[in-house]
Amino acid sequence: MLQAAVDQYREQQALSVAAASDVGRQWSRMGDDFDASWDRVKPRVLSTLEGARADAVGVAVGYTAAVLAETNQADSPVGELDPAAFLSSAPDGRSMSTLLDEAVITTKVAVSRGAAAADALQVGRRWLTMTSLTVMADTRREVYAADIVQRPDITGYVRVLNPPSCRRCVILAGRWYRWNQGFQRHPRCDCFHAPGAENVVGDERTDPYATFQAMTKQQQEKVFGRSEARAIRDGADIYRVVNVSQRGLATAVGARRYGAPSRLTVDDIYRRAGTRTNAIRLMRQEGYILDRGQTAVSLAPGVRTDRQIIAAGRGRGTVTIGGRTVVTNRAARFDAAATGQRDPLNRATMTAAERRLYDANYRLQYARTTGNVPRGVGLSSADVYASPLPASAAKVAELERDLARELRRLGERGTPESVRRLARELGLI
Repeated sequence: MLQAAVDQYREQQALSVAAASDVGRQWSRMGDDFDASWDRVKPRVLSTLEGARADAVGVAVGYTAAVLAETNQADSPVGELDPAAFLSSAPDGRSMSTLLDEAVITTKVAVSRGAAAADALQVGRRWLTMTSLTVMADTRREVYAADIVQRPDITGYVRVLNPPSCRRCVILAGRWYRWNQGFQRHPRCDCFHAPGAENVVGDERTDPYATFQAMTKQQQEKVFGRSEARAIRDGADIYRVVNVSQRGLATAVGARRYGAPSRLTVDDIYRRAGTRTNAIRLMRQEGYILDRGQTAVSLAPGVRTDRQIIAAGRGRGTVTIGGRTVVTNRAARFDAAATGQRDPLNRATMTAAERRLYDANYRLQYARTTGNVPRGVGLSSADVYASPLPASAAKVAELERDLARELRRLGERGTPESVRRLARELGLI
């Protein structure tokens, strides 16, 4: 494990635990008159968290440089981070004061649902503790992310676990993300970034299978579920086991395209298999056990660094299609790399998650506006010069379902905030 990461984790955890503990002690002063007692307690809670966040930022600003030095990666920042910029609001954009007021609102909601005052205060305390830990984690992650962005040689980051971790986080261990892709997390998630173009950590914290093997049988079953843990021990693909457990079986189309399970869950297989040999056969048949075996698949796409994009040049910059002049994808990526700013509505600089939403919306709006199905996304010569593809009522309905599916994902945990921002830019929410 990288020493820089170990040191960072220990310091940040100490700050977070101390802050959450102090916040909990202050909340214990709350009385039955929620509003009056909150007026007395809130200033100290706010002061504690703001002070802890400032300390967390102070520790985080040196983290990226330390990792790069330890892993012999290029370190060429274009400037220096301003710690104060990360403390001007809560990580979700609200004021910290407004965010903390949710603790009292949560308490009142519990009373409205029949809880006694003492029980409702415990609900509020749990919410406040969870929020304090989440705010601390998100604050330091904002620093890590900004520090990666300001280093053109660093194309992205790898997700690193802080065991014990939940199953959702375990299967993301070692996943590589481009620099502009948001960090997927759930409340109290304490995973962190390791800057680099590939996995530079190289231990069980970035390998889902190594993490699984490092657990006791009891720990495996607590995190993954009894049948799911057994399936992984029997050779099943950890990603498919967890995804089916969380999201359900694949559609018929998905099964054909990706070979994903579509008929039997792990529980179904163990109920009907009878023997272990037969269970393994059924798991192979259903796509839980793959020919490649249990290997952590490298997810680094091998994209060029921003420095390489800049070195390649902007190209001709524009192209004329059907009498209209548009910026080329190469030029758009060059501009984003050169300035550190990207046009949120330019598809060439979007993440994969952003593109799914953008494309679904584009196709539907194109069909509604022109009465035809687009051959691609964005202005293209195919749509200008080729014969049109009429959009039937059934096709429009299909496009509507595609967009509705992407909009539902906005409410899911782990959806990057950048996707929600894009939805707002498009006027979809």
